[in-house]
Parts: sequence; C-alpha cells; structure tokens
Amino acid sequence: MKVVAHELDAAARVTQPFAMGLDEPTPLDSRQMVIHSKQYRIVDTLGEGGMGTVYRAYDPVLERDVALKVMKSGLPAAARRCFRAEALYGARLCHPNLVRIFDLGIMPDRGLEWFAMERLRGKDLERLLAGARRRGLRFSLRLAAQVFDGILDALSHAHRHGIIHRDVKPANIFVTREAHRGRVSAKLLDFGVACDTRRGDDELERCGDPRYVAPEQALGTARPDARTDVYAAGISLFEVITGRHPFEDLLAEPTSTLIAAHCGRTPPWPSQLLPRELPAAVRCGLDVVFAKACAKDPDDRFASAADMRHALLDVLSG
Repeated sequence: MKVVAHELDAAARVTQPFAMGLDEPTPLDSRQMVIHSKQYRIVDTLGEGGMGTVYRAYDPVLERDVALKVMKSGLPAAARRCFRAEALYGARLCHPNLVRIFDLGIMPDRGLEWFAMERLRGKDLERLLAGARRRGLRFSLRLAAQVFDGILDALSHAHRHGIIHRDVKPANIFVTREAHRGRVSAKLLDFGVACDTRRGDDELERCGDPRYVAPEQALGTARPDARTDVYAAGISLFEVITGRHPFEDLLAEPTSTLIAAHCGRTPPWPSQLLPRELPAAVRCGLDVVFAKACAKDPDDRFASAADMRHALLDVLSG
C-alpha cells in the first residue's frame, strides 16, 4: 500500500457538505419550508439515519446555518430515548471536539422531536478509510495523531462528567480541515447509546457496534466505564494506522464470531502491518499502546482516555 506524504490531504479536504457521517445531500421537497413553531428554514437534506433525517437549515435570528435532526415517525420507545439522549448529552458536554447542540424541541402537529446542532463540513473517518483503501493510500501517523489527540481528549471530558459513549468507532468520528491551522480536527459524534454512570442508567444493556465493542460490553458482564471506550478507541486506532481492522477476516462472519474474537482471540500487532521504514521505536511503541488499550481484561487497559492519549502522543511525537 502506498504511503502518502500529505496525510490524505485530498481525501480530508472539504469539498462537499456532509453532516453526521450520513449520505450526500439529496434534493428536498420544495413544499417543506419551516420546522413548525420554530424559526429554522429548511434548505436541503443532508442525509438520513436509522432514527432521523438531518437537514441543512438556516436560523434567521442568529443568521447561521445549522444541521437540524428530526426524529422519524413510528420509532419504538427505546429508539426515541436514544434520539433524546443524543441531544441531551450533546447539550450537556461542551468541548471543541464534540458537536455543539443549540436547541431542541417537539413538532406540535406531529409529536416528532428534533434538535439543532452545528453544521459540520468534512467526512466521517469510516468514509475516509474506505476512500483511502480504494486509492491504495494509507493514513499517515501525523494525521492519526491529530485525529486521536482530539477524540481521546473529548472522551476524557465526557468521562469526567460520568458519561460513557459506548459506541466509539470511525463512523462516529467526523474529520474536518482547519485551513487556518494547516491541520485536521476531529469531532466525536452520536451519544445515542451513551450511559450516565452518575444517574444509574441501564449500564449493563448490550449495545455498540460488534466490530469495536469491548468484551465486557458485548457480554454484559461488567458495568461500562472509561476503559470500555478506551478499548473501542484502540480498535479504531489500529484500523486508522494500518488500514485494516484487527479482525478483518471475520467482519463478514456472524456477530457471535466477531464477539468471540474480541473476547478470546489475540489480534495481530500493528507493527506487522506498518511500513518497515518507520523507526523501530515508533512501531514498537504503537504495539504497546494498542496492546494496553485493547487488553481483554479492563484492569489491564489504560485507566483513562487521558492516559491513552498521553501514551500515544509520546510515541508519535518522539
């Protein structure tokens, strides 16, 4: 795989408006103009997910574009709770690597909940990885450091407030380019399945993406804590720096097979897939970070996202 010198600049450069890692913009029915009882004017559709549709909208009072997420009709109660949690946790947490929530409400005529958030321009990390694979490219370690510096700091902030994300993965990491700083920035998305350890949420509920889920989360054998998110961040880091998932050969297998691998199979070392021209200290250092982040036993992992962040940046800045 070719290693590029400019950190996938072409892939990370902002050329089209994307929001929340959803589909590319599609034409909006011109009859739909305003979210009822509120000031937002719908401009177009940015994408559609399992729980709602995301629109690009304009707030004429504050004179700014926003992304407006409107709940789908007919959602079961559990999905409605997830939709509401995404908005409430997002509003509660304030961090430069988290999406800002501006407003939320209910459409009185249809009973559908909605919330307004900052509009992002860029692409989610899952799309960037897929694009890199198609082009035979690889993320540089410098780009990986910029992305995970922000994401792990955002996780640390959430954990300090008692909130465990429980769904950290490339699809929930949105990458934007900061032209004025000559680097990229990343934002952690979607707190829909997060739990609040201080309020006693249903912490043993099995949730998350089986490709990135920690063993104790997949099995429901322990209450999630910061180390649960550290595991998912470690799997995501492996995928970014190597270009493949640590259990790549099992991704098409049944979910139970993938979960069994998280619980009992030893993954490859990142150094086995990294370019040989990288300094040995860097390759070995990344092996140590990955092994500690993704230990099967939570007690053997980094105790916090902050600890993982410091260890990773020490390796990549050396």
